[in-house]
Amino acid sequence: MPPRPGDIVELDITTLAYGGQGVARADEFVVFVRGAVPGDRVRAKVTRRKKSHAEARIIEILTPSARRVAPVCRHTDDCGGCEWQTLSYEAQLEFKQQQVVESLERLGHLRDFAVEPIRGMDEPWRYRNKMEFSFGEADDGALLLGLHRRGSWREVVETTDCLLASERSNTARQAVADACRALGLRPYGREHHHGLLRHLVVREGRSSGDLFLNLFVSGRFPEEAALAESVADACGCTSFGVTVNDTPADAAVGEGPHMLLGAAYLRERLAGVDLHVPATSFLQTNSVMCEALYAAALGFAAADPARPAADLYCGIGSLSLPLALQARQVQAVEIQAEAITAAQENARLNGIVNVGFHARDVRPLLKFPPTPPSTPSAPTRQSVRSSSWSTLRAPGWRARRFSARPPWAPTASSTSRATPRRSPATARSSRSWDTGWNVWRPSTCSRRRTTSRRSRSSRARTESAAPPPPPIRRRRRGGATAPGAGRR
Repeated sequence: MPPRPGDIVELDITTLAYGGQGVARADEFVVFVRGAVPGDRVRAKVTRRKKSHAEARIIEILTPSARRVAPVCRHTDDCGGCEWQTLSYEAQLEFKQQQVVESLERLGHLRDFAVEPIRGMDEPWRYRNKMEFSFGEADDGALLLGLHRRGSWREVVETTDCLLASERSNTARQAVADACRALGLRPYGREHHHGLLRHLVVREGRSSGDLFLNLFVSGRFPEEAALAESVADACGCTSFGVTVNDTPADAAVGEGPHMLLGAAYLRERLAGVDLHVPATSFLQTNSVMCEALYAAALGFAAADPARPAADLYCGIGSLSLPLALQARQVQAVEIQAEAITAAQENARLNGIVNVGFHARDVRPLLKFPPTPPSTPSAPTRQSVRSSSWSTLRAPGWRARRFSARPPWAPTASSTSRATPRRSPATARSSRSWDTGWNVWRPSTCSRRRTTSRRSRSSRARTESAAPPPPPIRRRRRGGATAPGAGRR
């Protein structure tokens, strides 16, 4: 019988679920236990039960696992930032690879494939080049700046030394918190929607030493200059900006940044190219492993100097530009116009001219792909759907044609729409676009669409020529009927 909420059960943890919770079975019913690691035997209290599984919290660890280690961070019990600190790093790598394999089999429906061993870090601490802290308020009204408490979106834990961030980033967080307290600035209330301070995003250029602080507030305030000066003196930041988020959304988004100090970007160097990274642009948060990740991606792409290549979801060009150093030409696509502008600036910064950046939707290209020899995609992007990969790996995809304008086709009126082919002569005169890979030629409009148009026009003529409907005959109170008669 499945356990009920409030039941005390003894469980043997067998594996880890995606997200870090331990997985056990009680009478063949799946139970997720937060904080448990494979090999533990625990006594737990069931807190919630659903149709397919239950959730429980640990009351006592009866037999600890051989893979269990003591957490290093002082905020482990309260902070919700790290879930796997009680598991050794070698075991973390093992279970992460296991989850990748299970996802490919269960979600991707792949069989008979090989996965290379996962690559770990030499030092798995203080690796993040970006941290997002939240402002909050303690019970006594004191200002807090840190990370959210485990399982809560209202409460904030003052993380004085987060081991994921560098010591310099922690110093910057403390400098902002102290300066805000000294100026009497108040946090934004997530329940009553009053106050000023919302989030602080700290970004660090590991190769350049740049430190960019972006303060998210509900509105501009007169103490901005004094705050920026005080923080810069305390932590040595190179850029400080203010971004306004006047919506109820509890997210680090908004209008800005309005720069109070330094440039609106930080400098970074990855895979042999220099980058200017704007405040809101995406970049891999692990600078050390990003080098290994890009090297592996470029190796799999196997770019040929005699042939062109494509980069999908290119972002600011952090992978497109190294690829352009190996390929004859690179066409890169990204839907965010701000990222494309930054990518073009990065290309000029490095003097790379054989790359084109296009602010378009990638989905038409995935549905009707061209014939490049290599098509890398920016890793760890949630926008890459399963259909994208199935399209790229489908046999014979190079021979497919498309019926819509490619993402980088000219937008002038003469080439913005494909002319429907109604005769062989019209087909021979149809326009095409030269993308550098081959000649892209639009296919004919479907016969179904032409037929539907004709059907609609024929139906309209038929309805206009039809006789009017007969008058409605309604029954009188006395039982007789007459045209147009109704109740009085």
